[in-house]
Formats: sequence, structure tokens, C-alpha cells
Amino acid sequence: MVFDEHPLIRYAVKNLIVKRGWQFLDTGCQKKTLKLISTYKPNLIILDILMQGCLGLNYIKKIRQLSPTSKVLVFSSLLPTFFIKRCLEIGVNGYVYKKDALYNLDGAIDAVLTGHCCFPDIDVNGEDSRLPLGMYYHEE
Repeated sequence: MVFDEHPLIRYAVKNLIVKRGWQFLDTGCQKKTLKLISTYKPNLIILDILMQGCLGLNYIKKIRQLSPTSKVLVFSSLLPTFFIKRCLEIGVNGYVYKKDALYNLDGAIDAVLTGHCCFPDIDVNGEDSRLPLGMYYHEE
């Protein structure tokens, strides 16, 4: 399942999934995503953490409650260490930067579905681990 507000991103990811012979669900709507997850309990959920003007970290927690066995792979244009660190803390299985090559997403899908984690090689305790200037994050 893919949740991204950009139809082009959903289409590109769909091609990666469908070529494997897997079923595919996609949406750009937060409410519809939660309903689909609750109904289908997908094996893999690929989503951005910056969606419809808000950070989706709390949204991932809701997804985890609805379908605790689903693997969650974040596919985002945000790369600051803060977001990657928070994703690790809330149980995300992988994180791929949207500017990376497509084969990185393909490899990350394989990794998380076989029980591995897949994250960028960064220092999560380094200086860049704070929230970037001008960004606000509220923990629910």
C-alpha cells in the first residue's frame, strides 16, 4: 500500500510493486488510508512523513495501532537526522530519501519484507539530530 499526496509518486511506486505480481492499494487521502489499512492489513505500507501540510509521525503511530504486523517504509523528501531518528523510535522499518535512485526503494522494499531494517547511513546522535530550524513537531 502506498500513501502519498502526489499521484506521480504513487504511480512510480505502483510500478515497482505490480512488477512483482503483488496486489496494490494507493491513496492520497489520510482518512481513506486509515480505512484501507484497517480493512486490508497490508504487508507493507509506504508513505511520506510530510503529507498534506503536516508531519506524519503521529499518523504512523495510528497506523501501527490499526495494523501492528504491517511493515512501514517511509519514502520522503525530508532527510534531516531528526526525522530518521524519530522514525526509528516509533518502529518504522525503513526510510528512503526520494532523491535516491529508484533501486534504493526497490532494495528497501525487499529488506523490510524479509525482516530487516533499511535506513540511511547517518549518525542519529550527531549534531543534525535536532529538529531543523523553522520546523515544528508536536508529540501526541
